[in-house]
Amino acid sequence: MKSYTDIDQSKKLAEILPLESADMCWTPFDEKWDVYLGAPNPDAIKKEIPCWSLAALLNVINKTYYVTLLHDGIMWNILVIHHDINKCNHTIHADSPVDACCEMVLKLHELNLL
Repeated sequence: MKSYTDIDQSKKLAEILPLESADMCWTPFDEKWDVYLGAPNPDAIKKEIPCWSLAALLNVINKTYYVTLLHDGIMWNILVIHHDINKCNHTIHADSPVDACCEMVLKLHELNLL
């Protein structure tokens, strides 16, 4: 199962989320990318790409929304309900919980709801 955002997802999230919300980092190693646990090193930020685990993504969303993450046997589904229950509900379907959460963060940002 996918444990953290891939490089493309990480690049998109790095443009919209605070870098300190990342709990992992992609770093170049022997001409390929590898991931390590820990926040990005500010001195190496031009070489490293912040990366988010499922827990870090849920933490970002949970600041404003109640989150339900379910697996129906085929797809992962994430449902978010604004803390003001009558405000907004959104659902995303994806192949992994990390993909579902990443897409939800991007959707909420696009709608100026994050």
